[in-house]
Amino acid sequence: ILFDEVDCLSNGTLISFLRQLRDGYINRDLNSFVHSLALVGMRNIRDYKGKIREGRDTLGSSSPFNIVKTSKTLRNFTQDEIAKLYAQHTQATGQVFSQPVVSNVYHYTQGQPWLVNAIACEIVEQILQKKEEILPEHVEQAVQTLILRRDTHIDSLMERLKEARVQRIVEPVILGESAGYSSLDDDYQYVLDLGLLRYAAKQLAPANPIY
Repeated sequence: ILFDEVDCLSNGTLISFLRQLRDGYINRDLNSFVHSLALVGMRNIRDYKGKIREGRDTLGSSSPFNIVKTSKTLRNFTQDEIAKLYAQHTQATGQVFSQPVVSNVYHYTQGQPWLVNAIACEIVEQILQKKEEILPEHVEQAVQTLILRRDTHIDSLMERLKEARVQRIVEPVILGESAGYSSLDDDYQYVLDLGLLRYAAKQLAPANPIY
């Protein structure tokens, strides 16, 4: 069973939901329980604690957060993978995403999956007819449209910027005052999990030019 956008649950509802999952697992010998399930969202479940409570507080000995066996993150596409993805559209319609177009998409998105697909969709469904040639400037037009339109993905990330723990990490990066990155700091890892920033060349930076 896949539970999508589980991290959007309000505080009390989230705690109740996680406790039910944990109770179902613990008592699976007494009552039938799902064989496997996945919680799908923008965050690792470890980040939910920061949303619910301060680290010094407790939820009791049977923590509802102790339910995860494996955590997986969907990585960004490489430039070659973007080309292969777009080639499926070419095969179906004959409309070509040239190498300069793919390079432009990769530059703006750094391979972020939602952005890669959204830009292509905007170009072929809104900007052009299916038989027209796709040019690098169409990518730039699509990027500006996505930003100004504030589609769900962009709007959701903008909401995250209102969180104090996100501001604490992102603001110094914007101002050029970031002191670096600590793998032991949950707030750093939280922002990286959200995909707002990336750690490259020994420093934090916006994950892509669009952000």
